[in-house]
Amino acid sequence: MTSPAVAKSLAAAGLLFVDEWTEPEGLIPAIVAGQAPSCPPSDGRVEALLDFLEPQLHEKANADWYRLAVEGGLFSETDRRFLLALQSEETERPQWFCVELQSTWDLMGEGAAGPLGSAPCRPEFRMVSLDGNVLVFATTWEHAISTSVLKAPHRSQVLRRWAEDVASGSLDYPDEPPLSPAARRWLDTH
Repeated sequence: MTSPAVAKSLAAAGLLFVDEWTEPEGLIPAIVAGQAPSCPPSDGRVEALLDFLEPQLHEKANADWYRLAVEGGLFSETDRRFLLALQSEETERPQWFCVELQSTWDLMGEGAAGPLGSAPCRPEFRMVSLDGNVLVFATTWEHAISTSVLKAPHRSQVLRRWAEDVASGSLDYPDEPPLSPAARRWLDTH
């Protein structure tokens, strides 16, 4: 579970937690999805890049996210739920939480100033569709912000190589739940 402060920050960004959802078998681990900005276009990554000096950066960044999310299939107009990678109170490692996009939202402003980034228009987040087949992510580079969509993330060689490393147990620590079984399940499922 996450803290009430995180829930409040997400609500200000237009995202509400959904308590009842079932994680599909073989879902990409959130720690593996963290490597998504390293995926090249040859892996199927479609990117919208905006320079920090872009006029109306905030509005254009929100519009890019929404366009890529809808076109890519992160959610639909009838079901606006998707999974968001966040740190839980139990561990410092990211986990998937189900959220629902509200009618009024601001992921690149309010959201990026909270748990979805480091400051307004400085996003850093990973989202996946409920079935795990669409990954949408944003990151902040030196002079620009990037929002991308990657369909069928299981086909990405970058993500598969990272998942193999995770599945080897190299990131498993004695006092925390192991990451390797989830990575192995994802690799074996796809």
